[in-house]
This record gives sequence, C-alpha cells and structure tokens, in this order.
Amino acid sequence: MLTLEKDEKAEQVFIHASPEKLRWLASRLEAIAAQAEKSGNAHDHLMTEDWGGHELTNELIGNPESREIINHLVIYGHKIDLTDI
Repeated sequence: MLTLEKDEKAEQVFIHASPEKLRWLASRLEAIAAQAEKSGNAHDHLMTEDWGGHELTNELIGNPESREIINHLVIYGHKIDLTDI
C-alpha cells in the first residue's frame, strides 16, 4: 500500500505506506538520483489504477486532515551545477 493524500487546501501532502512500499519508494528515488547524476535529468511517474498505473493506492487511509487522493505523482531529478546558482 502506498497512498498520497492532500488536505483541503493542498497545503499538506500525506504519504501512507507499508514498510515494503516505503523501501520500494526509496529504491525508485535512488534510481532517479543515479540517472540524474548520469544524464543531468530524470523523472518517474507514480499513478493510481484510476489513472492507468499501479504504484499508488486509490483509497483514503483515514487521516483526519486528508481530503483527497493524489492520483499522479511525478518525481524529477536534476543535476545542478552549483556554479550556475
């Protein structure tokens, strides 16, 4: 189970996940970071079944602040040269 939820004003995002899915998410982040270091940019899409994916669960877990499921998460990795900042 991996669920992304947001509050009513979309000021907060809540991640609910099983230990296995947290490890899986960490491995995806590591892969994006490695690809960004190699090529300069990388990204990955995580979606609910409602949006054609299978990575995210589409049921609210019941957090009192949660109001809505986030159906699509795009994670970007960028290799930034600190001399450009």
